[in-house]
Amino acid sequence: MRSPLRRGRSVRLRHVALAGALVVATGIIAAPPAAADPDAALQQVVDRSVADAAGEGITQSISVVDRRTGELVADRGGGRQYISESIVKLFTAAYYLVQADGHPDGTMRQTLTSMIENSDDDIESDLWNTDIVPSMAARYGLSDTANGPKTGPDEWGWELITADDETRFLAELTNDPVVAPVVLNAMAHSAPTAADGTDQSFGLNALTGDHGSKQGWTDAGAEWAEQAQIHSVGWTDRYFVAILETADDATFDEMTAASTAAARAVLAVEIARPDSTATDTGGAESPSAAPMSSGASIGAPVTSDAAGDLATALRHRLDAIVAGVTAGLDEWGR
Repeated sequence: MRSPLRRGRSVRLRHVALAGALVVATGIIAAPPAAADPDAALQQVVDRSVADAAGEGITQSISVVDRRTGELVADRGGGRQYISESIVKLFTAAYYLVQADGHPDGTMRQTLTSMIENSDDDIESDLWNTDIVPSMAARYGLSDTANGPKTGPDEWGWELITADDETRFLAELTNDPVVAPVVLNAMAHSAPTAADGTDQSFGLNALTGDHGSKQGWTDAGAEWAEQAQIHSVGWTDRYFVAILETADDATFDEMTAASTAAARAVLAVEIARPDSTATDTGGAESPSAAPMSSGASIGAPVTSDAAGDLATALRHRLDAIVAGVTAGLDEWGR
């Protein structure tokens, strides 16, 4: 985890991003493309999200697994490797829970919980060793997850992950009674602000209702001269989702807005499914038991005002975009 780099962009990009931020801030989500097959609709919004992110100079990968069946139902760039940042903390927590056979003492349980909920770097540094990722990758069958070239005894966050491996990890972990209760409960209570003061209310952590997540992001620092990373992995009522991003010249706000837009697009498809059980509750709850990919849900059902009048939602969304573009053109003209 690293405090985000802020870099200048063109006027055009700033205002397109502003328009997108207005859409996100108001909670308005465009309806998913019409499709007889909900999975086809999901793939369409995943493709569109990745394309929209690319238009902002952001490389985005998304993987979605159906929690009821364990099937990969949508994917774009899911096999691309990214630097893990704080997503590695999920592997660290799993590693120590396996070491304790699922029964850590009270102090360790609270330590692991805080590390996930607050994305606490100091805890990760104290617990880190280079056996963590290889051993957890082997346990859960993650073929493209490994220590990175810069990983070392005192260097974590450089490990290599993929979106497909992250959704597989969540699906497998869900059915692992040694690890699931602590890790999933902590993810369901991910704090809005991290231990280092970073706003982590983006991506899946920006959703209401039944959800849980772990975030990862790049800190600024003299040693960081490569691409910035923004990641969010977790679940909705129906899906396990991984949204991984990297960019050379995008700001933290632009990258987190793209992550949040992707998460909300997936949720919109879920709500629109004919077999959806989503209802309006407005907040996440801790899972009372490990969620099962056979269909058990985590916490409260999902809700969203996006399930209201679609025409009104689209009109407001277009109004926000037009306002942002108009402002951008005015500034450009000056």
